[in-house]
Amino acid sequence: MRKILHPLYVLYQLCFALWAGILLTFLASFAIWFFGGVLKLKNGDYYPAVIWCRLMCIIFLIPIKIVGRSKYVKKDENYVFVANHQGMFDIFILYGYITKNFKWMMKKSLRKVPMLGLACEKTDHVFVDRTTPQKDILRKSLNILKSGKSMAIFAEGTRSDNGKLGAFKKGAFVVANMAQKSIIPISIQGAYDILPKGCWCAHWSPVILTFHAPIECKGRDSENVEYLMKETRAVIAKTLGEE
Repeated sequence: MRKILHPLYVLYQLCFALWAGILLTFLASFAIWFFGGVLKLKNGDYYPAVIWCRLMCIIFLIPIKIVGRSKYVKKDENYVFVANHQGMFDIFILYGYITKNFKWMMKKSLRKVPMLGLACEKTDHVFVDRTTPQKDILRKSLNILKSGKSMAIFAEGTRSDNGKLGAFKKGAFVVANMAQKSIIPISIQGAYDILPKGCWCAHWSPVILTFHAPIECKGRDSENVEYLMKETRAVIAKTLGEE
């Protein structure tokens, strides 16, 4: 049935969804920059981003099923959210439905995205690449967590090439370990089919966003970092059926 309806979905994108998405992204980027970066209103960057991302999911007709969020994400706590990374739509899914004010740890190349990159820079998201000193990443991340905000990090560092869970990098777990903040693993299922790496035409696919029980930090040594990384990956892999 999906293959039969796909030509109609492509036509819908070309006639409406793509153009509406571009306009919405520009307006949201401006709102994030102005309310969060210039006026520095409390949550001035967060609410425009949430509205933008939820509307993007609605415009592209993507149904989102949420599992475990109300059980594990507490109102008065901040966390390090660690998710797998299946495709570009993951950004809309997480920002729209985590329901916590958080900052991304994102690739420095995204700073080049017109208006959106500037908005992210002015609202203190953390840009990283291979040349970024670890001490700068830690300092910025720890300041965010100390301020009461959460962080969201794709532990694989890049989108999956085939939809399978890749190796995890240590960055998220070093940050959580240093800050002694709980990690909430998030499993994203179905997003790879929407917009996989190298594809610029969206395919329709329902998404399941599963929030798992927090993994507590119990020490600050390198062994704790390894434990956090292995435990988080195991939880996400089990949900994805890749144990």
